Amino acid sequence: MPEAVLEVNDAVVEFHVPGGVIRAVDGVSFQLNVGETLAIVGESGCGKTTLAKAILGLEPLKSGSIVLRGEPVSQNLKGLAERVGMVWQDPYASLDPRWRIKRAIEEPLRIHHRKNVDERLEELTNEVGLDSSLHNRFPHQLSGGQRQRVAIARALALRPPIVLCDEPTAALDLSIRAQILNLLKEIQAKHQVSFLYISHDLTTVRFIADRTIVMYLGRIVEAGETKQLFANPRHPYTRALIDSVPTLEKIGVMPKVLPGEIPDPRLRITGCRFRSRCSNRIEKCVTVDPPPTSEDSRVYFCHNPAAKRA
Repeated sequence: MPEAVLEVNDAVVEFHVPGGVIRAVDGVSFQLNVGETLAIVGESGCGKTTLAKAILGLEPLKSGSIVLRGEPVSQNLKGLAERVGMVWQDPYASLDPRWRIKRAIEEPLRIHHRKNVDERLEELTNEVGLDSSLHNRFPHQLSGGQRQRVAIARALALRPPIVLCDEPTAALDLSIRAQILNLLKEIQAKHQVSFLYISHDLTTVRFIADRTIVMYLGRIVEAGETKQLFANPRHPYTRALIDSVPTLEKIGVMPKVLPGEIPDPRLRITGCRFRSRCSNRIEKCVTVDPPPTSEDSRVYFCHNPAAKRA
């Protein structure tokens, strides 16, 4: 059995807003294994970033639990930085513009009173492909790719077993994206670190992730091995996402737009929450919440799944 480094059990996160309550994360459960990359995908508003904040202890859970290496997040926020590293979407916004690169990378080491800080600094910068001559520069003096390498070095400083990546390549040029993704793979192979990779860019997900979770309106609608999920998506929402990915064969062809509207998240939804946009909906979808269906190495939540591809 794979060893779990992160376990999310029936996690619920709610926000009180004018006119009601939004359940941004609604009963999400999964586990991340040692040395694995698990991607969480879905359009804006699906709850993936809120889930990431809950894992970091930045959003309290209404119910459920999040366990890191056998210890609930809610019981030990002080030691969380040693268990989870974080790489944010915008490398310029995530670095203090007044700090030199050396200070940005060293900060976690000094806060946690680690020894041999200078030696560890050299090790980290070499590992992420930065020259030591950049130590005394400010973030604005680096390229976007260099800044993201600094952010990765800082995330790895305390050797956490998990690194959470929230759209880590979204603000980078295409050529730089490939370099950063290859760097993450090299780091994982060397240190067996686990990555929780949050993105709406399915092209990068297909390249880097071992398993993928698809979320819609706060819930998981499909999850499984990335290769299988992309080759034969079973949930209609997963298929719509994958079909919208641009390829050479689709040049000049606009992707199909999902019909209908996203329901008001403040309303309590009965039945399938995707039914208002689903061309596969049947009468049962209106009243009955889809139970999980296991198939091969994946699970999906749908009464009338998309047909298997040949």
